Amino acid sequence: MFLKLKMLNGLGLSHNKLSLFSQNRAVNVTTLPPIQWLALTSCNLAGEVPNWIMNLTTLNRLNLKENNLQGEIPYFLFMLENLTYLDLVDNMLEGQIELDMLSKLKKLTALGLGGGNKLSFHEGNNTSKVTFPAQIQVLHLSSCNIVHFPNFIQHLQELTDLYISDNSIKTIPSLEISNNLLMGEICPSICNLQSLVDLDLSSNNLVGMIPSCLGSFSQSLQLLNVSGNKLTGNIPQIYVKGNVLQLIDFSSNKLYGQLPRALVNCRMLEFLDVRHNHFNDSFPFWLGSLPKLKVLSLRDNEFHGAIMCPLKYTFPHLRIIDLSQNGFSRKLTSEIIMCFKSMIISNKRQLDFKDVIHSDNAEIDIDWHPFSMSNKGVVMDYLGGQYLRHMVAIDLSCNKIYGEIPDIMGSLNGLLVLNLSNNMFTGSIPSSLGKFSNLEVLDLSLNSLSGNIPQQLAGLTFLDFFNVSFNNLSGPIPENGQLSTFDDNSFKGNKGLCGIRLVKKCEDYSKLPLPTTDGDQDTESEAFFELYWMVIVIGYGGGLVAGLALGNAFAVDVYRLLKKIF
Repeated sequence: MFLKLKMLNGLGLSHNKLSLFSQNRAVNVTTLPPIQWLALTSCNLAGEVPNWIMNLTTLNRLNLKENNLQGEIPYFLFMLENLTYLDLVDNMLEGQIELDMLSKLKKLTALGLGGGNKLSFHEGNNTSKVTFPAQIQVLHLSSCNIVHFPNFIQHLQELTDLYISDNSIKTIPSLEISNNLLMGEICPSICNLQSLVDLDLSSNNLVGMIPSCLGSFSQSLQLLNVSGNKLTGNIPQIYVKGNVLQLIDFSSNKLYGQLPRALVNCRMLEFLDVRHNHFNDSFPFWLGSLPKLKVLSLRDNEFHGAIMCPLKYTFPHLRIIDLSQNGFSRKLTSEIIMCFKSMIISNKRQLDFKDVIHSDNAEIDIDWHPFSMSNKGVVMDYLGGQYLRHMVAIDLSCNKIYGEIPDIMGSLNGLLVLNLSNNMFTGSIPSSLGKFSNLEVLDLSLNSLSGNIPQQLAGLTFLDFFNVSFNNLSGPIPENGQLSTFDDNSFKGNKGLCGIRLVKKCEDYSKLPLPTTDGDQDTESEAFFELYWMVIVIGYGGGLVAGLALGNAFAVDVYRLLKKIF
């Protein structure tokens, strides 16, 4: 009957009760022209999937949902390699689906298998290498009697719609759906996954508030990452005792309020990142009671007041702390500095890059670089866990901290990065900073420091970046050692300084005017800030290139490494 329809592009006979397409009347469809779509929704089809469909090799859309199809999904469906849309929802199909079979549908963007079918997936040993149609955007697996969450789902980078409700899923060892286009709110039903170990929803378009259950729904959860979304509201207060959270990343959202004090129940926590939000709170000294905390970033929020550290809150294992771009004020005291005594090491030089690359336990290869470019400049982006093991950094830049830099700061001889720029420090540069035998980055710019640059700083032989610009420093720049290798950008805005790298040479030192504190420095400082702090490139040992944006002494993707390290 279709023989005369030579130009037929598609055929839709949905929601009818036709016997024309029954299994035993295949002869009737052999006369079909080369159609591109076939819709037989709710056509009372029964038995196995009709085998005459294998002859429709030009099909790109096939809809057989809401019928009474039984048996296994036939192999010939996966030979229709032009299919972009396949819907078998609401049938009675069963059996095991081989991912290798689905991989033959290289153009598939929508797949419906749910709604009463009883299917399982054979994924093989390495799902990250399974060539399941990576361009899948819509996947319907609801009511399929699935017991184990299909791991291949987390590798579908273009997935926008996932239907997996009404199954028997009890465990999801890891749910990583980062860097996708997920929209809407985080559904509280995700908290039904009580055996989840890793939950990574970062870099999507999620909105709304964080479900309160996220802090307590799984006693197995180790990694919780919702960074890079548009979430609002407060962080939930519920973090039950006995949880095993090791990493929490709420960064780059629109969260506000105070940090939940219940975080003290996270006794296994090693990494906490809440940067780039709107938190308005005092310094959370109580986090110092966490016995394993190694990395803390509060960058770019509205934290304020004094950085204090009561005696019993000692941050015993802290290695990286980033408090930059906040409203912290008041003085740094010796007691505060000693809260970071975990940054004190022996005089032995830490592993350098060559040691790391050739170490037996290194997780990196010879092409590894610890930093990367971004549209905001060159930023720290740790791609090798072995280097992170030895990273020690303090960043207090862009705050309102005043007073002198405590001399005891020099005791933290394990530091690789110290950034105190853009504050209101006064007094002289402590000569004790010359004890930083491992230091690679020292930034004291945009303060009100005075006096000479201590001769002891010339002994910092690993120093790759140095900046004391826009202070009130005077006298000669030490010519022996590392300081003589930096250009005048490191010393600008100090009218009393002289040296071989500056326009003012030290033979004219006695004729130099005394440094002033007039309003011109503020104007100069602002212009310098715009011009020279866009990108700062620094060279590290072994010829590797590294960099820092202003005040950015903190890792961007540290959490993935910490997962490996821990």
